Amino acid sequence: MSFIDSFLNVNVYNFYLNFIAETLLYLRNFVLYISLWIVGYVCVCCVVYRRYARKLPTRIRGALGAKRVLIVTAHPDDECMFFGPTIFRLCEQGADVHILCLSNGNYDGKGDIRPSELWNACKLLGVPAENICLMNDTRLQDDPKVQWPVQVIAKLIHHHLEMLEVDTLVTFDRGGISSHPNHSAVFYAVAYLFVEKNMPKRCTVYTLDSVNILRKYMGFLDLPLSFVLSSKRYFLRWTESRRITRAMKQHRSQMVWFRYLYVIFSRYMVINTLRKINLADIELELEVDD
Repeated sequence: MSFIDSFLNVNVYNFYLNFIAETLLYLRNFVLYISLWIVGYVCVCCVVYRRYARKLPTRIRGALGAKRVLIVTAHPDDECMFFGPTIFRLCEQGADVHILCLSNGNYDGKGDIRPSELWNACKLLGVPAENICLMNDTRLQDDPKVQWPVQVIAKLIHHHLEMLEVDTLVTFDRGGISSHPNHSAVFYAVAYLFVEKNMPKRCTVYTLDSVNILRKYMGFLDLPLSFVLSSKRYFLRWTESRRITRAMKQHRSQMVWFRYLYVIFSRYMVINTLRKINLADIELELEVDD
């Protein structure tokens, strides 16, 4: 091997050594930066949590101020999986909360036992059995492959709004939280009532915000973002969120392994952010769909 070849080999060797060293240094600094950011963000979450928790159970900024509320869900367990903080806090504030569940959840052939699970769960949330209406309409069966007829849902919702003289309606937004077609169908039924001018004027409508999958499973770490991005929110202390967990576990037929993970990590077990909607919002949403 000539002197030039040896020299080139040494230079190549040194180049790779320097490259590896610089890469390791970059990775170390990157990990340090990310770690500091995470620690800082967790500290912010803790500060917001402590400051917010002191305001409970007194009336909080962002509360709906509702007297008689109708929560419209698609399936038994939706009230716990998604609307738990809203239902719990409204009941605590003395609102008369009613739940309209549009199907008996018979997707896996357990429709005969799921009603009792719903009653038990709602009892823990603070909703009495007489305030629960569970539908079993052949046109509204629990199945993500079945397109629910919007006009049928709209008629049911309108009937309950008038019968109960509801002043506040809370339901899914267009995304349906989990992109479930049955959830989204409820939103489109509400949209239909707005477009057809059949929404009672006394009724204020709120939809539960769908968030991206990262925020969805951040738990209480989503608290700062929820404060910044939404003016209407309900949040539970750790001790209160355990009530939602217990309520969810009343749906024993649905508690497969991934539901336990959902209960642990989902923001919807501790945080609800709501958006007030009107006809203009509905028209904009429908334009986006088109």
